[in-house]
Amino acid sequence: MGTREDYQALMEKQLNEWKAQTERFKAAAAQIEAHAKTQYEKNLEALRAKQAEAWESFYTLKSANESAWGQFKTHMDKAGQEVKAAVEQFAAKLKK
Repeated sequence: MGTREDYQALMEKQLNEWKAQTERFKAAAAQIEAHAKTQYEKNLEALRAKQAEAWESFYTLKSANESAWGQFKTHMDKAGQEVKAAVEQFAAKLKK
C-alpha cells in the first residue's frame, strides 16, 4: 500500500465489500417481524449514512492534489474504521 493508487484501490474494494454486505442485510430485513424490522431498518439507515460519509471521503481523497492527499488519507482511514465498526455492530445485532 505504498502508492496512492494502491491505497485508493484498496479502499474502493473495501467500500464495495461493505456495500454488498449492507445489501445482504437489507435482504434479511424482509424476514424479520414488523417491530424488529423497524429497529433493523433504523440500524441499516445509520449504516448507510456511515457508508455515504466514507464514499464522500473517498471521492475527496481521490481528487485531492498531492500536497493535500495525506490529510485526506487520514480522513479516509477514520471513515473506513467507522464503517467497519458499524458493519460489525450490525452483524452482531443480526446474530442475536
